[in-house]
Amino acid sequence: MFLTLFASALVLLGIALIGLGVQTFFSKKKEFPETRVGHNRTLRKKKIYCVKTEQAVIDKNYKQKNVKNVCTNC
Repeated sequence: MFLTLFASALVLLGIALIGLGVQTFFSKKKEFPETRVGHNRTLRKKKIYCVKTEQAVIDKNYKQKNVKNVCTNC
């Protein structure tokens, strides 16, 4: 009883994984979505950048204000 249930669950899981793989790799949209924050167009439109870029923007703003100690509460 348990063995047949386990085998049928594995077969269904395998069919689902194969279906997801086929959909991902053989879709008409050839471009795979970019997962890195700095290279994703949608995130750039929302003004979300990687940590290095955000820190550079913060440092630039402080330099323009002539603030010598960036972290006063540290």
